Amino acid sequence: MERGTLVRWNDDKGFGFIKPNTPNAQDVFIHISALKQMARKPVVGDEIVYQSQQQSDGKIKAVKASIEGVAVVSGIASGLANKPTRSQYRDHTPTSHYSHRRSGSRLQRMIFIIILVSIGSFAIKQYQALNATPVTSFEDLPAVEAQEWQPATPKFRCEAGKTHCSHMRSCEEAKFYLRNCPGTEMDGDHDGIPCERQWCG
Repeated sequence: MERGTLVRWNDDKGFGFIKPNTPNAQDVFIHISALKQMARKPVVGDEIVYQSQQQSDGKIKAVKASIEGVAVVSGIASGLANKPTRSQYRDHTPTSHYSHRRSGSRLQRMIFIIILVSIGSFAIKQYQALNATPVTSFEDLPAVEAQEWQPATPKFRCEAGKTHCSHMRSCEEAKFYLRNCPGTEMDGDHDGIPCERQWCG
């Protein structure tokens, strides 16, 4: 097996070139099919372990290759470096996947149960709080003695002889006399506003 560095890679077309670690060696063509068993696509700068083959046109092509430090996920490339370890094989066994699914579903069940218990506990506390709140009935309200309705006492009252603005003490009193008391002489222009010069101006 030989080693080299991937110096060019065309991801759209799926091929590139390896710069061998051997001095003065020509670049080696590599196609994605030679790396189909790798866990990821190659990128420029990857260390490539490969087996070379000379083509009819004299160019060298990598026919079996692996990326240094990247796990093999499908197929078995004999003689290549970086073969999956026993632990990697064990991680990809059906039993391992089954145990992961089983532990995941168990964890989801536990979380679901915890959420249900929390909601139930909150609902019980709210119910208890509502029942603990005392309700005041009509009988518990303090008795209020009925009071006879009495009309409000007017602030002003008509007095004999109070007919002019000079007899008033405020605009409010003048308006009361103009509305309620006969014989007043406080609205000369008859606009409804009495004593405009003295009080309501």
